[in-house]
Amino acid sequence: MKNAKFLQRAGAFALALTMALSLAGCGQAASGSSQAASSAPVSSAAASSEAASSQAQGPIQLTDQAGRQVELEEPAQSLVSCYYITTYATLALGVSDRVVGLEKKAETRPVYQMADPALLKKPQLGTLKEFDVEAAAALEPDLVLMPVKLMDYVDALTELGIPVLVVDPEDQDRLEEMLTLIGQACGVEDRAQSLIDYYYEQENRMAQLTEGQERPLVYMGGNSSYLETATNAMYQGSLIQLAGGQNAAGELEGDYWTEISYESLLAMAPEVIILPSAASYTVEDVLNDAQLAGVPAVEEGRVYQMPGQVEEWDSPVPSGILGALWLTSTLHPESYSQEEFVVDAQDFYREFYGFELDAQLLTA
Repeated sequence: MKNAKFLQRAGAFALALTMALSLAGCGQAASGSSQAASSAPVSSAAASSEAASSQAQGPIQLTDQAGRQVELEEPAQSLVSCYYITTYATLALGVSDRVVGLEKKAETRPVYQMADPALLKKPQLGTLKEFDVEAAAALEPDLVLMPVKLMDYVDALTELGIPVLVVDPEDQDRLEEMLTLIGQACGVEDRAQSLIDYYYEQENRMAQLTEGQERPLVYMGGNSSYLETATNAMYQGSLIQLAGGQNAAGELEGDYWTEISYESLLAMAPEVIILPSAASYTVEDVLNDAQLAGVPAVEEGRVYQMPGQVEEWDSPVPSGILGALWLTSTLHPESYSQEEFVVDAQDFYREFYGFELDAQLLTA
């Protein structure tokens, strides 16, 4: 099913590209000045007003990811974001300057300082376990972006006349749906579509880069233990497949981190072990564990940690496609080098987040 869905997406991208090329001759003269203007980096915050002006104004009706109907009289100009993934989305969509309140521990997210330092000065209102409704209401937001885990607070906000958009971006398709919804709610649909088009382009590219290549058996450890792993139903499992690997835990059931035994890990015999960016253990911990001595990845020293100096690419965040690209460069360096990845990642942050990223942060 996943492969069929990918082929549909790749085909759709190819069709869109063909149509765009067929129209290029008609619009070449008119597009020249536009291309020149778009070549300079634009900050995430500064892009907001320009993006908003390009979208139609008027009543907006949406169905959020909890199946709720949400109505806005016009695109939201002030936002409360209760979830780091939705705050990341405001950066990628160029509307972070509209955020008037956000989740707690914002100072632990390096990308806020890099892309929009003003976020760190905004009121912090809650976590995935609790939310300060009174403080949020005092900010008088046009819209609250709320994860499904905080659904218990929705009624209190709507009773105060504050619209709430509930999101649940637990896989790539749901991430894209969330970006589309926030784009529509903020009047920046074109920017959301540009980001999604980038995903399709890179997915198609990874398929071409790894076509005919051996697909190594990859084990993704959990954040708190390498005896926890990601199933194919998880976002992390889709990253492995996109990068031209096979998930060593692909036969396990469940849609969350699954605990396994040493015996199970030995039986899986992964050729590569990947640690998530936020792992509480190190590559050396895995390599030095005597009980893993018979694992091919350990014997060959093919244990790696995904960089985490900017964002958590192994999570369903707007930049998560970079996790698949990094993993492609790790599994298939002969087809896609680390140097190529660094250039692509810097281009991504320049285009969608509006800042220049130090290459050293991409390989740390």
